Amino acid sequence: LYAATQSRSTSPSSISEYAKASRSIAGNGDSSLKSFGGLTYRDSSSSLGDKEEQFRVVFILGGPGAGKGTQCELLKQNYPCVHLSAGQLLREEAQKKDASEHAALIEECLVAGKIVPVEISLALLRNAMREANGQSLIFLIDGFPRNFDNLEGWTRVMATPVEEEIATESGNDKRNIGVAAVWGVLVYECPLPILEQRVMERSKDSGRSDDNLESLRRRFKTFQAETVPVIDTLRRIEDDTLLKVVDIRGDQSLEQVWEETQKTMNSFIANDVLSANVRLLQAAVNKDVETYRSLCADELFEVEDDTQDGSDGSSLMSAEKVMLIQEGSDEEEFRESNFRCAEMTFVTGQKVSLSYDRTSDSGITFRETRIWSHQGPKGWRMVHFSRSSTP
Repeated sequence: LYAATQSRSTSPSSISEYAKASRSIAGNGDSSLKSFGGLTYRDSSSSLGDKEEQFRVVFILGGPGAGKGTQCELLKQNYPCVHLSAGQLLREEAQKKDASEHAALIEECLVAGKIVPVEISLALLRNAMREANGQSLIFLIDGFPRNFDNLEGWTRVMATPVEEEIATESGNDKRNIGVAAVWGVLVYECPLPILEQRVMERSKDSGRSDDNLESLRRRFKTFQAETVPVIDTLRRIEDDTLLKVVDIRGDQSLEQVWEETQKTMNSFIANDVLSANVRLLQAAVNKDVETYRSLCADELFEVEDDTQDGSDGSSLMSAEKVMLIQEGSDEEEFRESNFRCAEMTFVTGQKVSLSYDRTSDSGITFRETRIWSHQGPKGWRMVHFSRSSTP
């Protein structure tokens, strides 16, 4: 398996063929650029079917010691992300010894600087994503794909849905499970001398069997020979899909690297927020209460209705009435899509403010601001809305 991977051609024509064969890893969503009030975005909601369990993935790649793990931890703390390190999952599996049938093989590969068979890595990654149970989350896959065998395995296994029968209120139904759409690739570039300094410093207390100069140099050579051509292949895929490859210099200060990482993650999140905002506006115009309700925080609908006597056990205003009050009245209709001067501000990685000018059908322009918050498994929900007339 390892020798076969090493012998693959990395010529430009071969890279193009690999990219063509791997295109499905980016999902089936609409990759065309859209515009909202002057902000461009891609509709991230279009890649998910009603009967699919789909995970959104960002690959994190770079040489050993390039800072992948550090940046992933920062992303996990500040964004709706789950950090899954392929290497860490393999090391944990190797430590299980007799409790895992693959422990000895994994340990042998790690020490020798070789690639672990893709079937083992993918089984561990899929299990970890399913255990996290978060379709609205972004999974950071650290250290994968390392070679073309990994990429082909991901395309074959993770981009292909598996049908599962589930119980519903109306009886049994079927859905596709375990589908993963790769949104992006963050590549942390760092020269070997700096990697050597970092790994030797890390080896003082990491307890890792592969944290030594000999293993590092083998791993870096493997990265250059096997992973870099895969990155070149992924660059070809981004031309006509939602996938985006971003290079980040890992030899900068931690603050500088984090700043670039944030900019990239914000661009991914912006697709989510703008897609949700457009869906909500369409739902309001179409009087689609169910969709509108699903995109708003619960507290927006906990409004007392003074016209209700409470005889039915509830004094709360109906969802339809709340929507109509929030989104307009008979005096000002907003059936036309007329938006300008949109601005997006990231309050945090999980709270975003979106403001824009909106002109009503009668020609009056208002400034609207919607605050979006990521609410765990519920995903992005609008938590605040205001509208004021412009001068």
